[in-house]
Amino acid sequence: MDEGASGSTPTGGNVPLYVGLMSGMSRDGVDVALVAVADRGGDARTAEVLAGTTVPYDAALRARLARAVEGDLAEVATLHYELPALWARAVADVLAAAGVQAEDVAAIGSHGQTVFHRPRQDGHPAVTLQIGHGEALAVATGIPVVSDFRARDVIVGGEGAPLVPLADLLLFGDADEERACWNLGSIANVSVLPRVGPATARRAVLAFDTGPANTLIDAFARAVDPDAIDRDGEISARGRVDDDLLLDLWSRRAAWLRQAPPKSAGYATWGPALADELASAHPDVSLEDRVRTAVEATARMMRDAWEWHVRPGREELRRILLSGGGCHNPTLVSAIRDAFADLDLEVETVSPELIDLKEAVAFALLAHEALHDRPGNIPAATGAPRDMRLGTVHRP
Repeated sequence: MDEGASGSTPTGGNVPLYVGLMSGMSRDGVDVALVAVADRGGDARTAEVLAGTTVPYDAALRARLARAVEGDLAEVATLHYELPALWARAVADVLAAAGVQAEDVAAIGSHGQTVFHRPRQDGHPAVTLQIGHGEALAVATGIPVVSDFRARDVIVGGEGAPLVPLADLLLFGDADEERACWNLGSIANVSVLPRVGPATARRAVLAFDTGPANTLIDAFARAVDPDAIDRDGEISARGRVDDDLLLDLWSRRAAWLRQAPPKSAGYATWGPALADELASAHPDVSLEDRVRTAVEATARMMRDAWEWHVRPGREELRRILLSGGGCHNPTLVSAIRDAFADLDLEVETVSPELIDLKEAVAFALLAHEALHDRPGNIPAATGAPRDMRLGTVHRP
């Protein structure tokens, strides 16, 4: 990840500025993006990244976030107020690097930190919780904040995830071709975009979580060293795929993998608990082989999702765009290309500034939609019965 602020100073005009914040399930840091968002008529938008950075979390904070995810209520409540102070400093640094004043920013779109996400199952509705108080962030920055984006979708019966598909459509939709945007964050998720016509075909978007990405790869790595990740694919490059472990991993989640969209996943589906179960069941498999097998599982499950849920009826789909932190893992990107090698497909990464910052840009866009009282969900992706305006607005 790029850990230094980058970008260009805005050149003026009436294009509103937004900040997007994303702190993912990997709990390794917060992504900050300063974005100029412009309406182009109808559902068309443009988003120009003016500056951005990833601020890494130190080991102590990562440990506290892990305890919050494990159910430590005191940590959940404390971090709900402490995280905004950290994020406010990150926002201030990005604005200073870009030469932008706080009063020039229309709003901050803050995803918050997920501490619990349970998709719909066994007749029970979805439940999701993100911490990082929007009011505290607004007071700390002096900028309006839109937060708690997932709640309204869940309240009406959706899963509150994935929420990036609208941004994928606005950023990558093309009039001449269908595209699949695959984000390799903690979880792998895909947005299948139709050709974009005069009015964006929001209801034709197919989007869903397809399996693990960094969360399972890094869960195996951290079993030996709490601070370890498969940085630049260094651990997985030394390993080999263990077929028994791969088959066991697949079989433990076969029902979820075959489940038709809409669907989402959280820590319980692809997180450390699964890595611990598999490590216990396969004690003779080396660390390097476990990590390499998790890489292979991500790629093969993407191909499974393609065959079962994406490809049918979309024979003209010829391009996959990869984004997210997993793009920095050459072992993973190579495994994905190998998984799709027999098809007539282009597998590419998005522009460098969007590899790490796309989800932060997405929440800047969602903040823009919220302030204009427009829906931010795509019902076919989340399972909600209708379009919903997302997020709660907090004023400083």
